[in-house]
Amino acid sequence: MPTRSVLRIVGETTPLVILYAVIELLAGGVLGGMVDMMELLPGLLILIPGLLDLRGSIGSTFGARLTSGLHLGLVRPHRSGKALKTNIYASLILSFFVSLMLAVFAWALCLIMGIPSISLAAFMAISMVTGVVSGTILTGIAILVSFLSYGRGVDPDDITTPTIGTLGDIITVLCLFGTVHLVLWLGI
Repeated sequence: MPTRSVLRIVGETTPLVILYAVIELLAGGVLGGMVDMMELLPGLLILIPGLLDLRGSIGSTFGARLTSGLHLGLVRPHRSGKALKTNIYASLILSFFVSLMLAVFAWALCLIMGIPSISLAAFMAISMVTGVVSGTILTGIAILVSFLSYGRGVDPDDITTPTIGTLGDIITVLCLFGTVHLVLWLGI
């Protein structure tokens, strides 16, 4: 990769970083609007930081592997090769299993700390649906952002990871909001 100037890197990333800060505020606003639901589902607050970190970690790692693949020629824009498929599958499988583990750990932590909580089944439903749905959406966004930025001559390393980190929060919070509504509606 050719050496780029500090000014170009800062110029390409500054508007996005400012936009992402505003998007993070929106995620906080959605969480703030969920206070009543959190009171109906005790213990849910313990799960939220883990879910947000899960999306950021898995999504950003996927994005980094994707952009490295683009730079190395292992992944080609707008083509579905073995390297791309392998990374997509790994990301989604990690989302499923880590979401399941988060649910069990959050439920167990509530028991250990004596915090009133929802059932293990409710924790699992909320965590797994939120994790897998948000993971699927973010995987598609990572591919789109990486391919578009790479195709336009912008270093996808500068764009993809912060995009996924930020959008991961808002998308996860929105998926959580929808999943909580679904769990309440189903009476799990």
